[in-house]
Amino acid sequence: MPAVPGAHQEPSVDLTRLAPDLGGTCHEYLCRYRESFAKRVREGAKGVEAAREFSRVLDGLLGALFCAADAANRLDAGSSPGRVALVAVGGYGRGIVGLESDIDVLFLCDDPSDPRVGQLAEGILYPLWDLGFDIGHAVRGVGETLALAREDIRTATTLIDLRRVGGDAGIVEELLRGGRRQVFEPHLDEFLDLLLEDTAKRHERFGGSLYLLEPEVKQGRGGLRDLDVAEWAARARWDARTTEDYVRTGALLAREVEELEEAREMLWRVRNLLHLRSGRAQDRLTFADQEEIAEELGFVDGVVLGVEQFMQAYYRHARTVWQTAERMIARARPSRRKTRAAMRDLGDGTAVFDGHITLVDSDRLAEDPALALRLYRQVARKKLPPYPFARDAIARIAVDESFRESLRASEEATQLFVELLTSLAPPLRRTTLLEELHEIGLTVAMIPEIEPLTGRVTHDVYHVYTADVHAVRAVDRLRALFAGERLPLLGLPARLAALAPRRTPLIVATFLHILGRVHGGHRPERGAAMAKPIAERMGLSAVDVAHVLWLIEEQSRFHHWATRRDTSDPVTLSELAGRVGSLERARDLYLLTVAVLSTTNPTALTSWKARTLEDLYLGLASVLGPGGDDEAPNVGGRAQALREEIRVGFVGDAEQTSLEGFLDAMPDRYVLANPADVVRRHARLVRDHAGDPVFIATGPGPSEELTEVVVRVPDRAGLLADVAAALTGRGIAVVDAQVYTYVLEGSRYALDVFLVRRAKRTLSGGASSEPPEPVGARALEGFCADLRALFAGDVTADALVEKAPEVPTWAQRRSPEVPTEITVDNAASRAFTVVDVFTRDRVGVLHAITRTMLRERISIALAKINTEGERVADVFYVTDAKDGQKLRNPERLQSLRDALVEALGGLAPDPGDHSR
Repeated sequence: MPAVPGAHQEPSVDLTRLAPDLGGTCHEYLCRYRESFAKRVREGAKGVEAAREFSRVLDGLLGALFCAADAANRLDAGSSPGRVALVAVGGYGRGIVGLESDIDVLFLCDDPSDPRVGQLAEGILYPLWDLGFDIGHAVRGVGETLALAREDIRTATTLIDLRRVGGDAGIVEELLRGGRRQVFEPHLDEFLDLLLEDTAKRHERFGGSLYLLEPEVKQGRGGLRDLDVAEWAARARWDARTTEDYVRTGALLAREVEELEEAREMLWRVRNLLHLRSGRAQDRLTFADQEEIAEELGFVDGVVLGVEQFMQAYYRHARTVWQTAERMIARARPSRRKTRAAMRDLGDGTAVFDGHITLVDSDRLAEDPALALRLYRQVARKKLPPYPFARDAIARIAVDESFRESLRASEEATQLFVELLTSLAPPLRRTTLLEELHEIGLTVAMIPEIEPLTGRVTHDVYHVYTADVHAVRAVDRLRALFAGERLPLLGLPARLAALAPRRTPLIVATFLHILGRVHGGHRPERGAAMAKPIAERMGLSAVDVAHVLWLIEEQSRFHHWATRRDTSDPVTLSELAGRVGSLERARDLYLLTVAVLSTTNPTALTSWKARTLEDLYLGLASVLGPGGDDEAPNVGGRAQALREEIRVGFVGDAEQTSLEGFLDAMPDRYVLANPADVVRRHARLVRDHAGDPVFIATGPGPSEELTEVVVRVPDRAGLLADVAAALTGRGIAVVDAQVYTYVLEGSRYALDVFLVRRAKRTLSGGASSEPPEPVGARALEGFCADLRALFAGDVTADALVEKAPEVPTWAQRRSPEVPTEITVDNAASRAFTVVDVFTRDRVGVLHAITRTMLRERISIALAKINTEGERVADVFYVTDAKDGQKLRNPERLQSLRDALVEALGGLAPDPGDHSR
């Protein structure tokens, strides 16, 4: 294809002869209209209208340049180069352009090799390049363009979008006719296949999920390019170019056209604001953009945050675009004649046709709404996908309120829905059965109470799915466990799921656990109240309804107990067992927690969290026992039984008496918190280094990404703060900390056990999906050296924290605000005051907390370290360092809160740093 000379050369056509101040005139023209566009966007102009207006402005500029260049070219050459047209393609061809978007044009001509065509193109392009325009261009003839279009999807879509800006109209019409006759009519299926393939690749590149935390407004799933895909399919099939054409040809219903136009408007308003804010073609909707654009569009905080309302609206519109694109490609395919010989009737209004399950007569859906669910029962039974036209017919009617009411009133439909919800049918070709039911609208039709949560996002970097999608994925995870699938970290849940006698109430509770978010925040009690009529409507027994409500009310507590409470304390474990009440309840609550947590984001269920949940379940199971409700909770002898088990492993070991002495000296909480083999290893380490005043050991943790660090020194105040400083300095994150003191042979020692991993290094907005990494050998060696130097007084803790690895300035991005909250609980533990600290994850957080507690004369007995996305959720079991008692003085407690808030407020607010 002939190329236009580069910008470093001088143009062959001198337009200044016709317009002496051409550059100044073009600059003034463009600046005036750019300023007008920006002002209109700031003042809330409609997105589509503003973008179309800017396209017309560019038409005026390029049209004038074409006329001037053509006239100058004729003067120089003395003859015409034949038919030439300046053609807008891409978004510019569609007549809708963003403020900072690049534009694409085609110089369509009879003879691309004619130097006069190149000179004409130069005369137009050089002034635009001088203005700083990013303009894509090509010079081609009709035949070359059509040949390329038959092989290249990008060129084929150009034939749909193109629009004449200047020059010969006849050659443009010839190209359009050729496109229909040589590309779209004879090769429609091939075009649609290429369109699907290109769309799938683009989605993979820009993020496969519709519900990305920071979605791409143009190229992402549900973005403006998907809207283009829907229109390309409609134009290729029916030559439909207006909304009236869509309705007339049956491509879309009037309601669908209205929804699509509303989505177009939302996406363009957002894109215009993104371009205006950044001053460039920025189409990624970042957290900072979300908060400010939400305010620009009039979303205000209420029961639900304004930014969450905005993103819910955005995701709903994006979902409309994505679904329309998928359906339009299916609708655009030429229909195959359904002969009776080719269709095998299944006798319930459905049939097998062409390797799919279809409807015998889609018109029956209105009078027989359960037919929609019967089709999906056959999909599950026959393991065949739904036929696209049948699926489309269901999706179209599923939004009709009268259909929904009839569906819910049908006893058959209710039974079918529960059957499909609890079915262990294998996934369909591209999705799961429940995802399919939700995508086409049948879940909302059956349970309209979840509609307010459709597209509802939690504005943080921990929850990566909207509330409704999270519920669907949690159920699918549970169904995978019931089906016996082997999933990483979920060995125990899979074994327990296989033994569960009643799947239905657990699956229903998992699907409905999100209801507490309908009115903002997380209110499990309100969610349970909303779930009661739904569960009854689904035909559950009174016993199962009660179990569903209990699971929903307690849903978040199992995770809370496992990660923020001292479940190694016999009294605490006894209290939790009493609250749960039976082994069946413990099992179902554990399975529900695993399903919900493991689908919060791809890495939410780390191996360490999986182990803490498993330990809590096994602890509850050992207390509740097989007798369930008939056996009262009893934990009195558990620690002693574990000591006896550990002691057996010392038989025949060198210095067995020393090992048993360590075991007897350690508190019950230590024995209950660590597996037998770990206790034996610690005992041998202490024995082998009995003469070392300071002993630091590192070794493998309970999973590949975790390293265990054991520190044993004569008991000293502030040990945890010192260790935290040394870890922070080396970019090492603490996952768990156990702090113990014991007396051996008349000396008092501190034994602290840490589980650590490499600190996160990703940007804000990506932390939730970053896989945890182990600490490298060099970092561990440096940490040990730093800690010994700190104990020896050769370096200060502050100096170690200051050398912590920094995130480059370019890598720092804003993420949702995480406020600092301090809560103090004197009822959660018999012997300790429990301090919960919630704050943003930053360099030195753990050190700041522990140093503050040291200054406030607080002794830390146990620390549970948690990070949820960008939020720290650390828990400390503490006592008064003076008398070892709980902190009961209100003034003392307030002083501790204030000191922690002040210390955390003084940390550098690096939005992209996660070292702790």
